[in-house]
Amino acid sequence: MTVRWLAIVVIVAIVVIVVIGLLAGTARADDRADHVVHARYDNNVAHYVVHADTTYVMTETSDVTVFTRRALQSLDRATRTFFPDKQRLELVEAWVVQPDGSKLPVLPDNVFTRPTAAAQSAPGFTNSQATTVLFPQLHAGSHTHVVWRLTQFKPTMFGFSSLNVNIFDWDTVNDETRIDLPADLKLVWRARGGFVVTDKTDGDTRHIVARVRNTKGRETEPGMVSSLDFMPTFEATTLTSYENLAALVWHGAEGRAAVTPPIQALADRIAGDRKGLAAARAIYEWVTSNIRYVAVYLNEEDGWVPHPAAEVLRAGYGDCKDYVVLTQALLAARGIAADMAVLDWGTRYADPLLWAPYFANHAILYLPAFDRYLNPTDRYAGFDALSDGLGGKFVVLITPDGKVARTPNVAPDNNRYQMISKLSLGADGTIAGHATYEMSANTEIPFRSTLARSSSTTHFADTMLLATLEGGFGDLHASDPLDLTHKLVLTGEWQSPHAVNPEGKLVYMRVPAGIDMAPPGEVRTLLRPGSKRRYALRLSPRDYGWQVTIALPAGWQVAQLPDDIDLKTRAGHYTAHYRMDGLTIAIVRNLVVSREINPPDEMAAIETLLYAPTTDARAVIALTPAP
Repeated sequence: MTVRWLAIVVIVAIVVIVVIGLLAGTARADDRADHVVHARYDNNVAHYVVHADTTYVMTETSDVTVFTRRALQSLDRATRTFFPDKQRLELVEAWVVQPDGSKLPVLPDNVFTRPTAAAQSAPGFTNSQATTVLFPQLHAGSHTHVVWRLTQFKPTMFGFSSLNVNIFDWDTVNDETRIDLPADLKLVWRARGGFVVTDKTDGDTRHIVARVRNTKGRETEPGMVSSLDFMPTFEATTLTSYENLAALVWHGAEGRAAVTPPIQALADRIAGDRKGLAAARAIYEWVTSNIRYVAVYLNEEDGWVPHPAAEVLRAGYGDCKDYVVLTQALLAARGIAADMAVLDWGTRYADPLLWAPYFANHAILYLPAFDRYLNPTDRYAGFDALSDGLGGKFVVLITPDGKVARTPNVAPDNNRYQMISKLSLGADGTIAGHATYEMSANTEIPFRSTLARSSSTTHFADTMLLATLEGGFGDLHASDPLDLTHKLVLTGEWQSPHAVNPEGKLVYMRVPAGIDMAPPGEVRTLLRPGSKRRYALRLSPRDYGWQVTIALPAGWQVAQLPDDIDLKTRAGHYTAHYRMDGLTIAIVRNLVVSREINPPDEMAAIETLLYAPTTDARAVIALTPAP
């Protein structure tokens, strides 16, 4: 082989190596950063010994190795909650093993038992306590060890249930649930996502072992559905069905919504001459506005039975099920039937794996006569609204026989927002703006909440303007955001000095955002590189519109307007139209998102849709100023 050919071969080899390296680099870029092990659960085992009456003793062992600052901050303690009237919690042992092998015991001074935040905020409504172990001398590479023993000495309303959802954030070597129970005690289980289950009977004892091994920690994605929708899961229960669960709660709560004389008098005063749906509306608005929420959560260990309605009324506060029972009693006083309904309030959308009591974290109200769901716990949700995260959800109605249903799906019409703004551009580059806003009942909820919590409408408006390119100062004029009896009325006014540079042959400006409560470009926070997602994206359906007119100074002309956009995808559509009428520019934009849950393999359509308003928000108008 000649030297020339040898050189050519070498060059080709180098090119191949470079191309392979570039491709590998591209693959790594697509996959983002390599997996970082922040912490590792070396062993996470819950062992239940269940008795014939469904009481049990649970021994939980956790061995964790921490590697990074993130893990040190998150895993520097271990906490267990218990209810002392029916449970006893013991700390069996706890220690820390340092990277050099030295062992530090957890001393009594490192262990604290106190009432939970819920018990402190709602005295008399819950007695929950929490024991916390604070691990001493933690460093990168430290290994923590803790063993708890929880004794359930009084049977729960739901018998025995167990749930193991594989840990999302951290690596796991061994994640395990063991259940030993009498062979004649009926228990059903289900598993998914890598859990391997053995179920054997030895004499009078049934042994169930569910185990998942060697799983990697995961990173959250913007807008993702709850990890409960897809994580490896093992679930077991002695309940026989959703109807069985509902009947147990109904019988446990029987009589709690009694119509006492004070409740009858209050219902009559609230409703007055109104009947039917009008009376229900008035009662709902009174309860939502006058009862204070306290965080006594829907806890399967503590049961789902509300306090008596009269007691809730007397206290003036309660949790979700207490709101429901008081509203039930007031409605019953006016001859209106209402059922408690339990469901997930959040980003969990997959149907439950099993009818164990872990599928629900919230209680709302269902009016059978009007086929309507109400969420009186939400202080900012009007009677015609349904809070975000409650639409299209699996729900169980708490009736004597129980019933499985589904809340109404969210549609774009449920979430409408329209901003109509009139702007004037001064010859000195100052923009003055005025806007009115129209929105549906669902869309009002976050705006009511934000306005009610703001120190002032002026501060809120200035904060909104600060986030825009043009900046400025302004104010909002709003009706009382706490008054659920009327629609939210909102207008805004502002000035943006030096928003446009008026000098030069051409003046360029983007469409000023002003005090926009839902700017079209905000959806960019949900985007990921190259449509790469591992988990479904949850995007609330919406119909958002913006109508903007910009009055130009005398003698100014439009040199160029942005191109119109008319984009349609399976996930929705986006349109933008730009027109010139004399000295006024008119812009009309509309974003419609039609699908709530978007699987990872269909992200191309949603990405195309979400990029459209993001890029259009950067569209530039070219103006020719007057000589």
